[in-house]
Amino acid sequence: MRRRAGIPSLVLAIGALAGCATAPAAPLTVDDVVAERVAAIESVERERFDSFLAESGGRLDELGLPLPQFQGVVALDEWDSVVTGCIERLDPEVDVTRLEGGFSVNYFGVVGESYERIRWTIESCNAQYGVADLRAETTAGVVEAAWRYQDATQRVLPCLRGLGATVPSPPSRVAYIEHLGTGREWSPYAMLGLDPSALVQAAALCPPSSVLVDERIERIERIERAIDGAPR
Repeated sequence: MRRRAGIPSLVLAIGALAGCATAPAAPLTVDDVVAERVAAIESVERERFDSFLAESGGRLDELGLPLPQFQGVVALDEWDSVVTGCIERLDPEVDVTRLEGGFSVNYFGVVGESYERIRWTIESCNAQYGVADLRAETTAGVVEAAWRYQDATQRVLPCLRGLGATVPSPPSRVAYIEHLGTGREWSPYAMLGLDPSALVQAAALCPPSSVLVDERIERIERIERAIDGAPR
């Protein structure tokens, strides 16, 4: 049975990795990066929900539909399931069919206020759940930018030197963060660019920061799926 309400299983999965500490430990970790991404996504999605409620709450009330509450963010591959479940609970008469990667609603023969109720039931459920696409390309937040500099200078550079590679001198933390995401950011692998085979080997033995983030997101997603699949 999939989680349909309450604390999103995505948050539980992150908690399972990050532990129960009330404040992030120093130095920063990749879990701090993922937590910042989730918080940023949830903030944007809550603003979207608040705008929906401000603009459409009156219409929902006119149709006798309950005012929704923001349910938080869920993983991308879970969104269609929780929204479909919301529709089924809010109006069991809606002819909704679950599909792989989405759902469809049969409006055949539905007119007038009945059509409007179905339409706004779907809109309400869509608004209640945000999508936490942790892999989406976004501007690095304050925590992620600081962690990337820390990781590049304290893990990647010593690792490359241990391989005997020639590495560039790192910029200041401020300069690194200023250019991050501009296409002109400093890279510890910059001096290996003319030797593709050496670059591939170095990246395999001393993975870039982005690889660590992707691996942690993949692990979180596995835990999240396990939480969703657990008997309730």
